[in-house]
Amino acid sequence: MAAPARPYWTGHLKLSLVTIAVRLYTATSERERIRFHQIHEPSGERVRQQLVVPGLGPVERDAIVKGYEYEKGRYVTVDPEDLKRLRLETTDTIDIVEFVDQIDPIYFDTPYYLVPDGGVAEEGYRVIREALRESGKIAVGQLVINGQERVIAIRPLGTGLFGNSLRYQDEIRKPEDYFRSIAADAVDDDQLAIMQQIITRKTRPFAPERFVDHYQSALRELIDEKLAGQLPPQIPERHPAQIINLMDALKRSLAEEAAAPTSQPAAAPETLAVLPHKGRTTKEAPRARKPAAPSGQRSLLLPVAGGRSKAPRPAATESAAPAAAPAAPKRSRKAS
Repeated sequence: MAAPARPYWTGHLKLSLVTIAVRLYTATSERERIRFHQIHEPSGERVRQQLVVPGLGPVERDAIVKGYEYEKGRYVTVDPEDLKRLRLETTDTIDIVEFVDQIDPIYFDTPYYLVPDGGVAEEGYRVIREALRESGKIAVGQLVINGQERVIAIRPLGTGLFGNSLRYQDEIRKPEDYFRSIAADAVDDDQLAIMQQIITRKTRPFAPERFVDHYQSALRELIDEKLAGQLPPQIPERHPAQIINLMDALKRSLAEEAAAPTSQPAAAPETLAVLPHKGRTTKEAPRARKPAAPSGQRSLLLPVAGGRSKAPRPAATESAAPAAAPAAPKRSRKAS
């Protein structure tokens, strides 16, 4: 498919004395994602937000300027002419300053496609692409996007170049603030060996098409049902996790992986809650639930012109409570 008509950024890619014209396009899109609006329920109309100054009321957008709060309630304003005086070289140039072997993924931010801007730029573009591919290096530079100077990492991708804006060091929270309470002690050798076997059996090339957004699919089905004047089905029952110790969980996981076909992803195993200590395997039978009460949720079905649907709401049905599953037999402790 042809590139979009309007690039996200245009400028030049500069490497030493080589400068080529390029265009930058965002590599991702959320156009197909379902988004909700705020609706005034009595009228069925969409709620709009206004720009309001306390004590003055609504104001026009062209009367608004940028301001920095240097102390509580006091601002210094900055107008577009002030910002033009701040133009840096990176405003319209990606200046490659270094090459690296790898970058910690925690720094990766927004992905972009970088393409040559015109036939004259393509020759130098191809040379940079092939030099990066053969060297295995990542080019690192800086550019200004949306009024912010960002670091960008550039790598070859097919016949083109792929860029990732990078977060700055001060934007990354310190991992030790979150991991300091986790013990760094050595793990049990037997448990580790089984876990490594499980990893080996589940290792396969990454195929993004195998993963879908199940929540978005369910949300689309819900909306389609509401448009058809139907109530959503009852919330499915969730049985409590079975309690099992770590070693037994590892052994059972390995057995399921061994039995699963290697050409397809393994089926999801039953939910297990793992005890942190070694010991006897125990299982809790799921408790029987009471029949679900009729749903009290209103179906807000609004026509395009606004207003509430007059179609009668179908009555929700009650489902019989499932019988309690018998407790599974206990397994004996493995001899140490």
